[in-house]
Amino acid sequence: MTSWMTLKIETGPKASADLLLQGPGTTLPSRINAALSSQVSGSDAAPWLDVATDGNSPRFLVLTIDEKTMLSGCSDAWMSLAAIAFDAMKTLRLESLRLPSAAAFGSAEAFEAFLTGLLLHSFRLDQGRKTPSKAFQPTAVVIDADDQLVADRMQRTVVAINRARAWIEQPANLLTPEVFAAEAEAALTPLGVSVRILDLDALKTLGAHAVLAVASGSHNPPCMVVAEWRGDPDRQEWDVAFVGKGVTFDSGGLNLKTRPVIEKMKFDMGGAAGVLGALELAASRKSRTNVVVVVPMTENSIGSNGYRPGDVIGSLAGLSIEVQNTDAEGRLVLADGVTYAIQTYAPARVVDVATLTGAILGVLHEEYAGLFTTDEELARSLLEAGEITGETLWRLPLTPRQDYLVESSVADLANMGAPGFLGAGGGSPAAGAKFIEHFARGVAWAHIVIAGVAWATRRVPRTGPGATGFGAALLDRWLASLEPD
Repeated sequence: MTSWMTLKIETGPKASADLLLQGPGTTLPSRINAALSSQVSGSDAAPWLDVATDGNSPRFLVLTIDEKTMLSGCSDAWMSLAAIAFDAMKTLRLESLRLPSAAAFGSAEAFEAFLTGLLLHSFRLDQGRKTPSKAFQPTAVVIDADDQLVADRMQRTVVAINRARAWIEQPANLLTPEVFAAEAEAALTPLGVSVRILDLDALKTLGAHAVLAVASGSHNPPCMVVAEWRGDPDRQEWDVAFVGKGVTFDSGGLNLKTRPVIEKMKFDMGGAAGVLGALELAASRKSRTNVVVVVPMTENSIGSNGYRPGDVIGSLAGLSIEVQNTDAEGRLVLADGVTYAIQTYAPARVVDVATLTGAILGVLHEEYAGLFTTDEELARSLLEAGEITGETLWRLPLTPRQDYLVESSVADLANMGAPGFLGAGGGSPAAGAKFIEHFARGVAWAHIVIAGVAWATRRVPRTGPGATGFGAALLDRWLASLEPD
């Protein structure tokens, strides 16, 4: 199993240091004020104060909270403060840190955000090294026993997000489609989720020709994970289907990617990790929605049996596709995934999530995921969920005027957009959305492009550099908005 490490949550009398929050309306003990007044180092060099007392009292780590953070209760601000606390633990070589009670944070939401931030920023993939890293790593955060129930809930949330991050960071030779599917099943089944894995033969019988074409160059067979959560078993209807791009490695096929991009392509299943993480979150809190997750899993490799530019392939929907570029494979696997979800479950809504395409970085960089939809209510509710969770979306245009982007002279559709006057339009995010729209078949549908936000190149409020697990928190929060009052 893919594994990772993060701070443990403990209760008990001992910790390497106690955390104190200094800000508007807070009062520090007199002995701490005395120690602070005599402190002559650290305040100019770091955003914390390390207070060593006389040995009869605990060591203290003091963080300053500005009035905006204290009053607004902004979760991003508290998570960023937690990142500073974790930095202090590493720098000062603190094995553990005791948190004040939840009441000291001013609100339950602030305490939850701070604790969540500690657990997210302390994430690191367990790489199974024979020689452990010599870098110091803190091990625990200590809380009051009265806050254990809140901590348990936050830990369930963080486990799902960190699992998604660990999958994304796992090397592709260790997370093949078959391994990914088995691990998803192992994570979800204990929560009451029903999981089926459609193997290569099942995909052939089904007629998932687009997935099979993408997989044809790899010796690792494809599969499709179908995970069902019935939070409202008295209803037969399905509220939503999530479809995630599960390309565990994308070489680009014969349209081969080059450095420095190709070695990063283990992250190309970030959409799959996000929707599976969202389902884990929903099931762990017993969401009262009926949700199905469909994840086609495959590699896009080079082989003698691989598909080629210029080929015309089929799809589960019966539409023929001209393959103008084998590196536009994500929309192919999503086409069959969306079709399967609609044909099998007739959901009221479909949301697909994918690292499709890298060109979105030129527009939204690492701050927003792109949102394409023609459904106004779906757009509004997803944008709102993004603002609440900090996994923000930016809506981009999707209109009939863009239909030409996927026109083909030899097939129903082409998998690349029109290049345009400067030749740069072929890989446009709009073309990818237009392609998938043809398979949504009039259902309320949204396409979320996460190529810029699935991996952070710098620290952000929720995570450090590396995989972010984007989509898990966003979609779970959105599901909560669908639940009956």
